Amino acid sequence: MTDTISAAIQSGSLCPENISFDLIRYFASHDYGSNCWDRLGRGRAILKTVEELDQYLHSYGPMTRSQWDILLREWSFTPEPTQIIDYGCGQGLATALLFDRFGKDLIDSVQKVVLIEPSPIALARAAKIVTCYSKSINVVAINKTLEEVTAEELKCEGDVHGAHLFSNVLDIDDYEPRELFGKMFQSKTAHSVLAVSPDRDFEGGTERFRELEKAVKDQKHKDWLTVSGSQIKKWQCQNDKESISWIFQAEVKSGPF
Repeated sequence: MTDTISAAIQSGSLCPENISFDLIRYFASHDYGSNCWDRLGRGRAILKTVEELDQYLHSYGPMTRSQWDILLREWSFTPEPTQIIDYGCGQGLATALLFDRFGKDLIDSVQKVVLIEPSPIALARAAKIVTCYSKSINVVAINKTLEEVTAEELKCEGDVHGAHLFSNVLDIDDYEPRELFGKMFQSKTAHSVLAVSPDRDFEGGTERFRELEKAVKDQKHKDWLTVSGSQIKKWQCQNDKESISWIFQAEVKSGPF
């Protein structure tokens, strides 16, 4: 099956002048019925086909947009050299919504976007979407799970601000987030963690947010990790589902975590 996003970019229907989350959904969102929806595993499955990518946009796109619209109202962006790392990026929707929210000021500030995703087909679409926003951004696509990614692959080069995106990923219990943060914080720079997920109390869930916040704010890290802000909030997103968000900001002076 032809990927309509690839086709739209190739034809110029999607281009840097008009690309947005809403236009991405316009071209690719499609409901293939319950059989396809079941394969999404409540949005947590590793997607294998274009149909599944499109079904995800149809079924979970509005929730994702609502989550990030609310979270990003709480985050202030100051134009500065930035590296985005999108963990379990799927189709790159969190990065797209970040670009939509802050526009050219952010896009021109971003030097590099690292996309980490175990689904090859989702990762390929994510890379095309991010590149469509700006061809001047260095896009690095890493086809790995969060357990497999290395500190070197997460490294922030030079004096850049590391913006770490977790869209419906931080709550999943198939990896150890403290180990991942240890790899992240080997880069001596300023970091922002922007995370959002459904608010739930099973199979990982909200408790992982609380545990991780407690771990990174532990006073034993104070000599090398300066925390400038940490805020966890619960709220209802557009589909009346409860969600939780976490914005964490810190500067790493030395490490590791």
